Amino acid sequence: MTPILSMENIEKSFNRVPVLEKVNLTLNRGEIVGLMGENGAGKSTLIKILCGVYPKDGGDIILDGKKVNIKDAEDAQKLGIRTIYQELSLFPTMTIAENIFMHNEIGYKNHKGLIMPLDIKGMNRIAHKVLNDRLSVDLDVTRRIEEIPLAQRQLVEIARAVYSDASIIIMDEPTTTLETKEKEQLFKVMRDLKAQGKAIIFISHHLDEVMSICDRVVVLRDGHNALDERTSDINMNDLISAMIGKSVENQYPKVKFELGGPLLEIKNLSSRKKYEDISFTLHEKEIIGIVGLEGCGKNEILRTLFGLCPHDAGEIVYKGKGLRLHNIRDAMNNRFAFLPGERKVEGIFPIQSMAWNTTIASMEKILTNRLVSTKKETAIARKCVEDFSIKVNTPSQLISRMSGGNQQKVMLARWMQTNPDILLLEEPTRGIDVNAKTEVYKLITQYVQQGKGVVMVSSEEEEVLGICDKVIVVRNGKINKVLDAASASLEEIKYYSVNDSADDTEGASC
Repeated sequence: MTPILSMENIEKSFNRVPVLEKVNLTLNRGEIVGLMGENGAGKSTLIKILCGVYPKDGGDIILDGKKVNIKDAEDAQKLGIRTIYQELSLFPTMTIAENIFMHNEIGYKNHKGLIMPLDIKGMNRIAHKVLNDRLSVDLDVTRRIEEIPLAQRQLVEIARAVYSDASIIIMDEPTTTLETKEKEQLFKVMRDLKAQGKAIIFISHHLDEVMSICDRVVVLRDGHNALDERTSDINMNDLISAMIGKSVENQYPKVKFELGGPLLEIKNLSSRKKYEDISFTLHEKEIIGIVGLEGCGKNEILRTLFGLCPHDAGEIVYKGKGLRLHNIRDAMNNRFAFLPGERKVEGIFPIQSMAWNTTIASMEKILTNRLVSTKKETAIARKCVEDFSIKVNTPSQLISRMSGGNQQKVMLARWMQTNPDILLLEEPTRGIDVNAKTEVYKLITQYVQQGKGVVMVSSEEEEVLGICDKVIVVRNGKINKVLDAASASLEEIKYYSVNDSADDTEGASC
């Protein structure tokens, strides 16, 4: 059977630095292929070549046995290639149906005026049919995108690709912000599309998802093919070894420290309609994880501690002193630091250099007579490159040209320059590979060893159990259960995320 797609000996360089060297990727109809690799391995570049974002320097792209030249994104879409990116491209104020028909709108054919009115009822009817018949999803297609949850927005993106008659669908980290049930729904849709003969490229850093949903996996390492095998013939260790060139002995390098005195005390903190009566104590050398379903209030709790979300009642006590955090400046003045979960939206400054991004939170260190000293800025950046094992060509390189894992380490380095006592982490390893995750965990462990404290929110229960000392499960805006990470299980976290605790008195008074 002729593959629907063959990318043969693909080559690409940037500034004479090779990024892809004779890379191959094949895809068959009715097949889901996992494309994996560390951040910077070349997988994003390969996909952008397929989608017409980058021109290839060498090699061939063959669709259904015929060589094609994909000059731009429009070319790719005409050839039946659609990409669903991690950052969705929907129009929030438009309806589900309008988004599905974007650039493929239906008008009244017999209209004789200069401007053809849209057949809204017809578009709604067809959009509903696509969602129901092709994806087995029941949505009100007249609702605006901004009114529906993220998981449903993902499905709208897929419906748009299906309606455009895409034969190859690329999914770039589609499960990053989804809960377990939402992931299961997405995987069901993927299997249905596979049964309909669609070919899917699935990009993910979650090894268990790749092993579960994919028929075959292709791993890139340093711009070369490192593995191309059926998932039934390999295991997790094979994947990790192919990605990083070695096995990971200890993915969660947790060190159990003897806890110090109270560093931060949260007493009956409440914010109307977001969370209620939140109480816990963070000690020196302690890492606390906060988990729960999307929308439970966990993120708002963390953001309140950095002055981003107001609270209506309760106390924040730092080293025995009551605080009122009105804004970010108040939080920073009291030695709080915060890493947001949406790195590209709230974290990095993409058009600035790695050095600029590293020093922006500690400007006083690089000023000379109130002017920025490039020499000081570069010196600090170089030290951070060494201390945090950051891979970058030069401190002047744009941070947007760095891999996600290295961007994350730059953000950690940025806040470490402020010498914080309390580090607030929101999805600290979102969108980074297994090796980069382990490096981030080591940096967090080194930080708390100095007598500091960490509060982290994560949707990855495994990392919470692996790196934290205590796990707070939030349900419907309230603490439902507090677990000792060393003895807790994934099943307990999942249970208390969806079921009320029989003993929430203990949880509320930790």
